[in-house]
Amino acid sequence: MDEVARFGTASVAQVAHLLSREEEQVLAEALRLTGEGSAVRGWLTAEAVAALVNGVERKRPLAEADPFIIKAFGQAQERSKPEWTSMTIPVLKNRLLQVSSQTFREMDYGSPNIWHFVTLFPHLLRTDGVRPGERVHLVDPSIVEPSSTDESAALDPVGRGRIRVDLWRAVFDYSSGKEYVWDDTVGRARLRAPEDVARPIIPTLGEEDLRGLRDEFVQTQDAISEHDSNRLNDWVEGAGATAALPRFYRGLWNAHLKSHAADRLRAFFVSEGLAVPVDMLERVADAVQPESDVERARRAAHRYVDAMTGEELARLSIEIAVVMRVPLRDEAPK
Repeated sequence: MDEVARFGTASVAQVAHLLSREEEQVLAEALRLTGEGSAVRGWLTAEAVAALVNGVERKRPLAEADPFIIKAFGQAQERSKPEWTSMTIPVLKNRLLQVSSQTFREMDYGSPNIWHFVTLFPHLLRTDGVRPGERVHLVDPSIVEPSSTDESAALDPVGRGRIRVDLWRAVFDYSSGKEYVWDDTVGRARLRAPEDVARPIIPTLGEEDLRGLRDEFVQTQDAISEHDSNRLNDWVEGAGATAALPRFYRGLWNAHLKSHAADRLRAFFVSEGLAVPVDMLERVADAVQPESDVERARRAAHRYVDAMTGEELARLSIEIAVVMRVPLRDEAPK
């Protein structure tokens, strides 16, 4: 599957599950319908998948998915994404789950996976790219209504802001097995008590949700080296500790988590008819960076040169490599 587009393709297991058949039966039928080469390393070609699922009974008509797709791109527009008319397949899948309150399933529309699903909407989506950078583009961006509020932009946490501690805990504290509710009397998220029957429960991410987020994060990164790719794959399959990430990706991962948490919380408040807290995103003061050993040495060197006499300056030795790094005045960039 390397260096080829996965659009329309599906694994033998995925198609077998959709059709409620054995994998051997699916392989035999694919061979009969499309001939040799219909399956490669457990994956069926787009032609074979189309032939196998043609006429399969759909639980939901395709037209019901149109609004979800449009809302998925609308969500990207509201968050002021610079290229909101285009997204990777994992990001689209995640957004479809968000806008459908986690009810979206490709199989309901007669499709074995998201890669095949996107090919069923040529009036909405255009596909391009090869593994692992395939993308879908919105054919007509004008069908997404412009956002009438700048609220979501204010909640975008990719900068120096952070999600309020009580809300962050409610979203990510899956390991405790506890539930959190929104207490509108104090405007805080807190642990659910027996008497909280009427209070809305804040949806907490599960372990599988977080694994999906890790996978989505890796899929959206560009130009990953082979060394980093192996480490990132281990991180996705492992415990997901930020410290296990290559250093370059740690800040990006934290921003990805914050962005997802903001989306999830905003969707929760809107679905419950509640106002999104204006302080959901707290500002973080600029961190004071400790002075490095190099900077301390450089400042000391400046003081030393300033104190030198002409004779001492004449004896000063400077490496030619340093001289070549500093342009002459008339060579300085304009």
